[in-house]
Amino acid sequence: MKKSLFALAAMGAFAGGAQAQSSVTVYGLIDMGITSISTDNTARSGGAVTNATVTNTGNNGQMSGSRLGFRGVEDLGGGNTAGFTLEMAPDFTEQVNGIQAGTRLGFLSLNNKQMGGLSIGRQLSTTKAVNDNFTAFGASSFATGNVAGSGLSSATMSQSTASTSAAASNAATQGGLTNANGGERISNLIRYTTPTISGITASAGIYKNATSNSGTAAVIIGDANGEGTDFGVRYTAGAIDAMAGYSTYSTTNGTNFDFSVKNTVMSLGASYDAKIVKGFVAYNKRDYTAVGSEIKFTDITVGLNAPVGNTNLLLAYSSGTDDSSVQKTDKSGFQVGAVYNLSKRTNVYAVYGTGKAESQTLGNTTNNKSVASGTAVGIRHTF
Repeated sequence: MKKSLFALAAMGAFAGGAQAQSSVTVYGLIDMGITSISTDNTARSGGAVTNATVTNTGNNGQMSGSRLGFRGVEDLGGGNTAGFTLEMAPDFTEQVNGIQAGTRLGFLSLNNKQMGGLSIGRQLSTTKAVNDNFTAFGASSFATGNVAGSGLSSATMSQSTASTSAAASNAATQGGLTNANGGERISNLIRYTTPTISGITASAGIYKNATSNSGTAAVIIGDANGEGTDFGVRYTAGAIDAMAGYSTYSTTNGTNFDFSVKNTVMSLGASYDAKIVKGFVAYNKRDYTAVGSEIKFTDITVGLNAPVGNTNLLLAYSSGTDDSSVQKTDKSGFQVGAVYNLSKRTNVYAVYGTGKAESQTLGNTTNNKSVASGTAVGIRHTF
């Protein structure tokens, strides 16, 4: 249950800040469980077969990332409001004094009912918003069997050439996307969002997380080294919900004085809520280009969410391709899960996922295969 921070004002620590706000809430989510992931990698050209199984107890945030957040809104009059969101990501598995935490979200906003709003700070990319809202498992951190967010990519396979391996590795990490083709959170983002008109809302943003000049290489500011733009549009009408996101991201390799490594990401998503079942579809297309390297990533995910009494049944299937001038990787996977609601704020879950990636190096007979399967069981509590 969300609670007003006014209740904490008597303690003194937040007295000044709380009294200055029209409405301030604290909220959070704790997700703890057990995961077990098994992987097998095979080089079909005669190379070795490797496999591994990793089991973690007390694992943090598999179905939903654990978080602690503060959100406030102040009425400025005349249809104007000011607000803030600060959301942290506690990691309850860290063996340190205190709780390790990163910033999930952190931004200020000014809004007008007729003109829309301006927000500045760390926010979701529109492409990540598509994947969070239009897949059955949403923002789940359990990636096994999820092609869009899985570690099963050409970067994890045995490579026959050093250039292929380097290109795949760079493509998997550049732009703050890791292997999540659908994008991530963006720091230092300045975004304008229109008011909703006939069910349509649009947004446009720009960000720069690094500086460069003719005398020095780029210097990292924040958690990413690059600059870009972010655009989105969403339409909602009754049972129908649809969204499109488009992001560009340019980075430097640390030796050049320009942002020569580029990513572009387009994400499309839609859902239909038939009450007895809700269907989802999401599509991602990501292009990575650098000097001497170009890789195209595409994936599509379809899924269902069916409420049955106090239980939500989840099902998702995805497939995709990583395609470069020297290697092609085909990926597929599925996930199935159940979430049982003990109350409005507490539930238990069990999920299973399996996925595979087959990589063919062009011009020779090398054919590598990687297979992963995993389970996660846990409990979540929101407040």
